[in-house]
Amino acid sequence: MDEIITRELVKALVKTIVVCIFIGIRAREIGYSGLLWFFISLLYSPLASLYLLTALPNRNIEKKRKKEIILLKEQLSKNASARIKGSSPISDHTISDDKTIR
Repeated sequence: MDEIITRELVKALVKTIVVCIFIGIRAREIGYSGLLWFFISLLYSPLASLYLLTALPNRNIEKKRKKEIILLKEQLSKNASARIKGSSPISDHTISDDKTIR
């Protein structure tokens, strides 16, 4: 009887560790510390840790967005300086020959 209980406890522990490893891998994929999340899920509850991890934003996507915003701002500043040096696509007069306010 004790052998059956021990065997079931070992199975449950192995399943818990496998789920914790999965949580650590998933945390690493979305930009968080995999080792930290592994230990948090092992210490508390793997199910609660998984729920919390799915609620957190993906840091890798946020980093890519910030890089894209910086790149777009650089491109816009280059285009704006090119327009200032060259001719403006907006004419000085409107259809009614009134001065255009810029």
